[in-house]
Formats: sequence, C-alpha cells, structure tokens
Amino acid sequence: MQNQPEHLSRRSLVRAERALSAAVAPAPLPRQSLRRTALSLLTMVFVAAMTIVTTIPGSSLLTPADVAAASAPVAEASGIGSQSPGLISGGADVPISRDEYSVTSLRDQLAAASAGRAGAFTNDTSWDIQWPFAWGVPMSDRFGPRVLCSTCGVTQHNGVDFLPGVGAPIQAIADGVVRYVEESDEGLGVHVIIDHQVGGRLVSSVYCHMQFDSVAMSVGEQVKVGQLVGLVGETGFAFGPHLHFEIREGATQQVDPVAWLEANAG
Repeated sequence: MQNQPEHLSRRSLVRAERALSAAVAPAPLPRQSLRRTALSLLTMVFVAAMTIVTTIPGSSLLTPADVAAASAPVAEASGIGSQSPGLISGGADVPISRDEYSVTSLRDQLAAASAGRAGAFTNDTSWDIQWPFAWGVPMSDRFGPRVLCSTCGVTQHNGVDFLPGVGAPIQAIADGVVRYVEESDEGLGVHVIIDHQVGGRLVSSVYCHMQFDSVAMSVGEQVKVGQLVGLVGETGFAFGPHLHFEIREGATQQVDPVAWLEANAG
C-alpha cells in the first residue's frame, strides 16, 4: 500500500507530458488551406517574372550579331540598276546632245523683225565706219522734202527712216564720244547724239525714236563702232516703230545720211 502513491505519480507525469506535447505541436492544416498557400506563391512568382521581362530592354537579351541582322535594310542596294549619264528616265530614255542647241543670229533676228523684207544696204562689220544696223534692213522715207498728209504740206525730212522692226538693236556707226542723251516722248523721242572724227572733221550721228530705258550709253562715254546704242521704238513724233537716223557735219549741218554712209561705210 505504500507503493500506490508513487505509481499514481508516474502515471500523472506521463499524462502531463502528453498533454504538454499536444499543446506545443501545431495542429495539421486542412487541404484547402494548403492549396490556397501554393496558389499565392505561384502568383507572386509570376508577377515577379513579368516585372523583370517588361522592364529589361529586349535588345539587351540579344547578341550583337542579332542586333545587326535586325537593323539591316530589307532590300539591298545592289538590286537597283545603274543609270546611264546623258539619259532622261520616264517613258522612253532620250539621249541629250549639247550640239543640238542653236542660237538665232542677229541677221536672222533683224530679218524676222523686218517681216522678211530685203535689206536696202550691205554692212561690212570689219570697217571702222558702219551702218547703224549690223546687217541690211529696209528703209522708207529718205533725206529731203516729203509730204506727210494731204493737209500737212511739204516738210523737210532731215534723215532716213530704217524699218528693222520694234526692238531691233541699233549700233554706233563709228568710234566716238556721246554728246547728248534724251528720254522724251516729244519730237525726236528717246534719242542719242554721238560725235566722231572722220577725216579730221567733226561728224555727229543721231539715233531717234528709241524705246524708253533702252539707251545703253551715257553722256561723255567713249564708244566703239558696233556698240549697242539702244532699241528701235516709236517714242516722240513717230508713225510706227522705226529708227530716224541723221548725219550732221560740223555738229549742225544736216546731210543725206544714206549718201554719206555709202561713201564712208563698209
């Protein structure tokens, strides 16, 4: 009877240890909780992977050879055919020949301007004294008396009228010095006077009815034979475009310009 309390104490101790172990050990999780935990972990891993993919440039994952191949043009330049110089592309290729360009001569320009009428003189461009046009042009009224209309009476025409056509270039008949230039729409219109020394004597040539702003020289200028004076017009007292031309010996004495040119010009 003395051993009974001791036996009870051991049994109580074992029961107490079992109760303590049960209290400390975690209770087993249900299957549903395990599934939720695994799904949460997979979700976190997926989000982390997507973040890395979208933040890192795609080219950083490629080799240099891959980058060069991706940036190369689709079509190669060697596939374009070479073009031959001197050809025009479009429709048909037409060769260009620079020798085909032509320039209308001054003679042809004067002939066209004068409506194809035959020239009344022949000019030699190698002479020191020439006609006021490089090539022959028609003439109308000459030096001397004339009747302009039935009621005008007889008047003295102090020059000769050349009819090369409007805009025809007028040239200086000899070397000289420009004495007078006038821009006017009265009388002789736009006109120029050039003084020359011919055979030791002063001779003046007068060019009248030229176009406004066409005079190519100024007072006091030394000019050469054949130099441009101006362009044929109809300024001043004129019936249509023409050059009224005069020769004045000694600066004042008006003489027949055609006779004088035939005697002195080439």
